Amino acid sequence: MSNAVDESKARIQALHEAEKKLVLLVETAGEALDVLTDDGPSDEDAEMAIRERAGEFADLTNRYFSLVNDVQLTVRQQTHFLTKTASLPSTTKTIPFRRSVAGEQKELEIWTGALSTIQQRLQEIKRISLGEQQSTP
Repeated sequence: MSNAVDESKARIQALHEAEKKLVLLVETAGEALDVLTDDGPSDEDAEMAIRERAGEFADLTNRYFSLVNDVQLTVRQQTHFLTKTASLPSTTKTIPFRRSVAGEQKELEIWTGALSTIQQRLQEIKRISLGEQQSTP
């Protein structure tokens, strides 16, 4: 009995950690949006500021996808365990996420929109930096 309790405790702890990672995921996405919407410093070295912001955004993007992968792995492991122990039936179609791609489709829509916003923002930054370079003698 103690072994089952220990395993349940470990699985609940894993889900708790996944929940914490979901919070970090949202915070990371917010930080990335802040980088994109920040007007940046009013330095004379706009190119350096753009490179720093691009690097910061890349770091946040990597952290975001790492967290997504960790959460997905935890959920898959827990679902596999529940299916294996017959807590969830595996031969019926009652598990909606087995065949559903709605989550992936929504994520694709979100990232497509984010990519479009990033491209627009980068074009705006380039336009501004080119305008500043042309106006300086």
